[in-house]
Amino acid sequence: MKKILFIALVTLTLLAIQSHQTRAVAAPGAAGFPEVVEGDKLRFGNMIVELFGIRAPRTGMICQAGSIEFQCGAAATQALTRIIENYAVKCQQVSDVQLFPMLTECTMGRSDLNRLLLRAGWALVDMASCDSNPTCPTYLRDQAFAKENRKGMWMGTPPHELVALAAKPTAREIQTEDDAANRDKTAKDGDTQQHFFKSPFGIDLAADLKRANEPDRTLLSFLDPTS
Repeated sequence: MKKILFIALVTLTLLAIQSHQTRAVAAPGAAGFPEVVEGDKLRFGNMIVELFGIRAPRTGMICQAGSIEFQCGAAATQALTRIIENYAVKCQQVSDVQLFPMLTECTMGRSDLNRLLLRAGWALVDMASCDSNPTCPTYLRDQAFAKENRKGMWMGTPPHELVALAAKPTAREIQTEDDAANRDKTAKDGDTQQHFFKSPFGIDLAADLKRANEPDRTLLSFLDPTS
């Protein structure tokens, strides 16, 4: 009897380990040798992931170093390409919300890809994510290191559009966005109501309905000649 119980216990333990490993494999994310899409986006086959916690220059953004201007987005893309060249990258989803691109934290071995980009000066810390990102203080130190040592964008001035993207929105800006969203919703609701009562063929349905409910004048004339 003891032998049977021991075998059953071992079997259950092995099943639990296998189940845990299966869940780990099925965790949302991607791994492999990705293609660089932009300075903070990677493509694994048909899946595009975005690095959570940083903002890299977009295509078309201009950096300025002294009197020299250059394509900052292209430079950031090249920098990320050099960083991950010939290295396997593993990315894990950071949000349960299904977004496209998927927001992820990516590593090369034990190295955080965000930190490598920040220290190279080709990304800024996304301040809007700092409230939910415990790594934010480390990222800020990496950004300060790049700035002090004039790395990447910090050879000159980062694009003002990128600085605005990376900045934490103020309460006023959040309220303005909410108000705009509410106005859009109200306008759409009003349009829906208008279209509901308005015929798509230019017919006044309300007037037609009123006429249909009016008494027959011919019948009234027959019953009451004075009408």
